[in-house]
Amino acid sequence: MPKFMSTHEVPPGQFTPDHIKQFAQAAQQDPIVKGYRSFCNLSDGHLFCVLEAPDKASVEAWFKKMGMPYKSISQVELEGDRGKVQAA
Repeated sequence: MPKFMSTHEVPPGQFTPDHIKQFAQAAQQDPIVKGYRSFCNLSDGHLFCVLEAPDKASVEAWFKKMGMPYKSISQVELEGDRGKVQAA
């Protein structure tokens, strides 16, 4: 399934670790969108997520349903891990 990378900027302190855990659990239970990986700095209000979904519109709809603002959503073309890069 295609992967999509999203960026989020929220007011510092708007979300707690428990909020992020709830989002992560919801993404695992959703029939269309699946959470893959996330990186968060709640103190600065910066969040980066990678999700699997059939298309960008599905990711946009999921974030809207969950009340999570996003700055951008892009399909992942290449994925790198510890010096190894491959097509996504």
